[in-house]
Amino acid sequence: MTDHPDPLLTAFAAVLRRHRRAAGFTQEGLAHEVGLSPRYISLLETCRHQPTLGTMADIADVLGLPLARMIAEAEAGVEDDQVVGDASGQAAKD
Repeated sequence: MTDHPDPLLTAFAAVLRRHRRAAGFTQEGLAHEVGLSPRYISLLETCRHQPTLGTMADIADVLGLPLARMIAEAEAGVEDDQVVGDASGQAAKD
């Protein structure tokens, strides 16, 4: 893993964490419901592992959300972070 994870992966991790907590799940509880290990959920939320589309869909299903919504929220998070630019008004590209 690089020192600077993919912005979309970082944003998806934040969306996952937010919705997991809002649904009242611990990492262990969500992992149990999805059929994954708690360590795997932790790795997803800390951007140390990239989920497959199937895993993302399974997680969204347990959280009672459409996967498209989680992805859209992650994309919006990336767009929000890219609004910050340098003094010239150009978006920063790390």
